[in-house]
Amino acid sequence: MPNADGRERGLGPGGEPAFVLAGQRLALQVRVRGHGWLWAVFADATSGVTGCRSRFLHSGAPDADGRTTVDFHRAVLPPCACADAFLRPCPPPGNTYDVAVEAGERNLV
Repeated sequence: MPNADGRERGLGPGGEPAFVLAGQRLALQVRVRGHGWLWAVFADATSGVTGCRSRFLHSGAPDADGRTTVDFHRAVLPPCACADAFLRPCPPPGNTYDVAVEAGERNLV
């Protein structure tokens, strides 16, 4: 997982859940965290405009059929949104969408 400092942080690949957003079929590159939970960094049309430059999304572990729920209402701001001392992970290629995801945490008030 590339970060703003140019270093890569190791997280195991978790696949690419597919979904439909604003009429477009998209996919989300995810990484596996503890207990099989999925984690992703993404950006969208609100990023850097009316929202933070990137956000995190956590998803439950896939079920026995390999399915999980992609729920952007669960999107959260990364620590770098609160303080410059934190590194900003960059969304991997394919996780930057040209549609607005107006759900979840988007900006600090």
